[in-house]
Amino acid sequence: MKKKILIFSAYSKKNGIGHSIRSERLYKILKKKYDCKLYINKKDNFINKIIRDQKKRTIIICDFKKYKKNIVINNKMFFYILFDQSTIKAQNLISINPLNLETKKIFNGPKWFIFPKNFSKRKMPKKFKKKFNIFISQGGTDANNNLRKIVNNLNVEDEKINKVFVKIPKLNYINFYHKKIIYIKKMNNLFKILDKIDVAISGCGNFSYEINYFKIPTVYISNEKDEIIRGKKYQESGLGKFFKINQVSKAINELNILMNNKNYYNRMIVKRSKIFKKDNTSNVYKLIRAIFNKNVF
Repeated sequence: MKKKILIFSAYSKKNGIGHSIRSERLYKILKKKYDCKLYINKKDNFINKIIRDQKKRTIIICDFKKYKKNIVINNKMFFYILFDQSTIKAQNLISINPLNLETKKIFNGPKWFIFPKNFSKRKMPKKFKKKFNIFISQGGTDANNNLRKIVNNLNVEDEKINKVFVKIPKLNYINFYHKKIIYIKKMNNLFKILDKIDVAISGCGNFSYEINYFKIPTVYISNEKDEIIRGKKYQESGLGKFFKINQVSKAINELNILMNNKNYYNRMIVKRSKIFKKDNTSNVYKLIRAIFNKNVF
């Protein structure tokens, strides 16, 4: 009989889609070996009932932007894995924080990030060149409408710019059109697109890790509270400068510096190579297997 795993997550315009995307990726990995169920955007009462109805040992994985204190049930039948939280404590719980670069803690850092399938087959980015392909993203929903401000401040006519790829949440989102700008709604060809990219402007959510994994020098922009903290950490770690959206002109200037300073550009690539060394998606799978096999609960 297969061992049981329940995954709960959610998405919304305000909270983004990164948590649900990660949960879907993890589900696709785990369902091959375990009796795994995925629940997205379910109410608290439903979640509690599903958990309490379990009749055997179950690992419960939760991936939310915000957690309620009663999410964890103190029962020896259950073991919890919570993503992106550090306040809830319990004996039957592990907190995994892939976006936290304070890697002295065992469950922090890129080694716990769940990348898309076959992500490790990527090509290395091209080196400094005369013309650059730019990628612009503000997460899956762009809750604060930052994209318009960024695109409108970008001098697309700059001879250093070849193409600008803009990830948008919906097709009618942008009202500025130019022959150099390519708007992308679906990211089915994520690898092929990122292989073309030389520099990026990005938020500081899950997708920023995927950009970093491709060793793409990046300027970070966000107004989200947790992303501001992460963006400042990126800057402290030498991964790139961080700006709030009201500093968009400074962010564009930083992008221009990257495209005009070969030594600076190359340093950004080297820094990413040290922090984002390889695709460690299997680490979460190995952790779950160890929890079951060693009878942790």
